[in-house]
Amino acid sequence: MAVFTGTVFHALKNTLDSIVDDKTDGYEANLDLTKFMRVRGMDDQYVDDLETGGPGLAAEVAEGEEIPTGEVREGFVTRYRARKFGLRLIVTEEAIEDNKYDRVINAGGRLKRSLYKTADIDAATILVRATSSSYTGGDAVALASASHTLPAGGTFSNLMATPMSPSRMALIVATSQIKKFPGHDGITEGALPVRVLYPTEQWAVWDGILLSDKAPEPGAYNEINVAKRMNLTGVPLKYWDNTTTNWAVQTDCENGLNWRWRRKPKSRTWVENSQELMQHSISARWARGWSDARCVLFVDA
Repeated sequence: MAVFTGTVFHALKNTLDSIVDDKTDGYEANLDLTKFMRVRGMDDQYVDDLETGGPGLAAEVAEGEEIPTGEVREGFVTRYRARKFGLRLIVTEEAIEDNKYDRVINAGGRLKRSLYKTADIDAATILVRATSSSYTGGDAVALASASHTLPAGGTFSNLMATPMSPSRMALIVATSQIKKFPGHDGITEGALPVRVLYPTEQWAVWDGILLSDKAPEPGAYNEINVAKRMNLTGVPLKYWDNTTTNWAVQTDCENGLNWRWRRKPKSRTWVENSQELMQHSISARWARGWSDARCVLFVDA
């Protein structure tokens, strides 16, 4: 994309009173992805996470008998492969010389905003595609599936069996299922809910569920709202835009939704002297995904 004097001709005049524009400052601090993903770095072009499970339950042993042997089994491998994203602005020397308003071009700020917005949207696609069999994790099924595998055989589900619209009772049902999640050895382990993820359109109903002192249902005003006592954080996601009815409860699962920077955003500026063009670019490399589907209880309502 190039910026010529003809592109910003209004900025060449002193008659402007103000410039109406998108915000370009503070975008990194307000990223959605940091609110629901574990963010860390990666040292190579790809990294793998390995699931292991076992040895299971101990056995009762009669006096003098040999203690049975257990075993640890390997499960699936999840690979995080870094992808590169970038964007460039080209500004003519004339546009720089004649422009009287620095904010009009502001190449560095505009490019930074574009890249961080791209990162936020890319993170949200994990939830957008959560039920799609075209986008699978290490166990070859979607993030939200009733067929997640266990190392010793068998499967488990992180889908609500009977989908329910957002409500206090739906949250209670979801929490009960989360507390019965099997461990990697197949034996009930359980997890704890930590936040509720939902499309922005649901913000009002979730505020009522999570912040009310008393049960929000009509006629239940004297009942304590257990949802508030759970101290869950509500996270409205503006780029979860494929639905207005789905939602998910995120758990304290250790290695769930992951964002891994291979290289954080880096800006460059250089001059093409033959054409007298100023070039500005920004790029970054990252991987994102999940290693343990127990990280969410997904509701495909």
